[in-house]
Amino acid sequence: MTGIIKREIQNLHWGHWLSFVGLAALFVALRWNNYDAPLIRDEGEYAYAAQLLIQGVTPYQHAFIQKPPGVIYSYALANIFLPEHFWSPRLLAYLFVALATALLGLIARWEFGEGYALPAMWLMTPMVLMPGIDQYSVNTEMFMLLPLLGTVAVYSYSRAHGCKRGCRFIAGFLGAVTLLYKYTALPIVAFVFFAWLIDTYRLNRKAMEVLKALAFFVAGGIFAAALELGYFAMHGAIREFWECTVAFNHYYLASGTFTAANLWSRLQMFWNTWWILFLITCAILLQPRPRLWFWIGIFLCAIIAIGGAGYLQYYIPIMPFWALLSAVGIRALAAKISTRAPRLASSAANTITAIVVLLVIQPDMLWMFRTKEQFAEKKMLGVFPFIEARLVGGKVAELSSPNDFVFVAGSEPEILVYAQRFSPSRFITSYALMIPTPVALRYQHEAIGDLQANPPKIIVFPQSGYSWMRQSNTPPDFVNFLGGFLAQHYERVGGYVKSDDQNGYWATTLNLDQFRNCSLVVYKFKQ
Repeated sequence: MTGIIKREIQNLHWGHWLSFVGLAALFVALRWNNYDAPLIRDEGEYAYAAQLLIQGVTPYQHAFIQKPPGVIYSYALANIFLPEHFWSPRLLAYLFVALATALLGLIARWEFGEGYALPAMWLMTPMVLMPGIDQYSVNTEMFMLLPLLGTVAVYSYSRAHGCKRGCRFIAGFLGAVTLLYKYTALPIVAFVFFAWLIDTYRLNRKAMEVLKALAFFVAGGIFAAALELGYFAMHGAIREFWECTVAFNHYYLASGTFTAANLWSRLQMFWNTWWILFLITCAILLQPRPRLWFWIGIFLCAIIAIGGAGYLQYYIPIMPFWALLSAVGIRALAAKISTRAPRLASSAANTITAIVVLLVIQPDMLWMFRTKEQFAEKKMLGVFPFIEARLVGGKVAELSSPNDFVFVAGSEPEILVYAQRFSPSRFITSYALMIPTPVALRYQHEAIGDLQANPPKIIVFPQSGYSWMRQSNTPPDFVNFLGGFLAQHYERVGGYVKSDDQNGYWATTLNLDQFRNCSLVVYKFKQ
């Protein structure tokens, strides 16, 4: 496979290289002012789990993480190479996305021929970040794109250059790695393997060949699972891994967070900003291709994988396949326009690609020209209100020693990452405590027991309901306990006072008005 890729690179002419330079410039322009923006809570959650892992402490047992371990390993790898920079996982994620974009180009070339790769790559580059560059942060899906497209690329390679047993093993391995980033990719991965098994039967007409192919898929998947889960098995954390990533997510899925209304709302948002992609995708009907059914099917499976989520990061796996279908639509429209002059089809395709890309990035133009400070203020305040978490994390580090426990009440584990401190409870966010589930009350009493057994030196209390995620039918036990616990054992030593939506300051002595305007209040254990 590497030899095929080398030949593809050697056959590139100067026009291709010029396009790649422009593509790289767009990639950088979309990220230069946000790679070191403050961490959001999801990034804080993964970074804290990686912080534990690097110290030899087992996540899931000591941090309630809802995601499989792929993202924890990725954050830990980034932190090992750049330990002093909280934004190092973003650089690794950018590398993953760049490689995934290159794989999409290879897939487009192998499946449809010359002229499809660059339009797909140019479109995927801005589409992964979403309208308004909402997905500048590094979530699980950002890392997941590489093994997901790697799985599809191995399948496409086997169709174009012949299938070997090693390809099936590698595909099974990459498919399992994809799922161990996030289980929601299952419909996409399953569709690829099902199509591959159908192709195997059509080629050989022997059930035994299908069973052999399936055996290699399973063997590759088992090998990947053994590598990723082996650490947790050796440390006796498989039960907690299952509890966090499967059992609780089952309750989370049933909590009303995932609805058809959410999906419809997001599709309307995409239509308002990317209407051109809806239209250009329909152009695939102008020149039907034999294998379009597969790409339409995988695109629909990606929509099914969303599950009606309201969170935009769930939509990232759609983007490569939408970009590829859009590239096919561009070429089909160009061919239709150039019916009487086929030699102009390539020029027409390039022109249409440029217009479509410009229309896709147009809603995000202003974000590309903001300074780092402007981006952080405008974007963070609009989406995640605790831009001051880094400053407060520094204050927490000053008020405690590395051996002291720190508890963040609410859902802002990024403060623990900035302070480089550890929590006495595995509940580093309030999700498991506050989302009404059959286990919420038990988890609340577990967290109460953690604080009573190991009273933390510092407690950071976010006063925003956004951090607490309380609902009308949330059990009140933990909140009631925490109020009395703070009053009896802790003294207020400071807080971040909000002057307005964009400004604020740290104060060590808080009067009543300042306290009411605090976003984050810091309490210290009474000696």
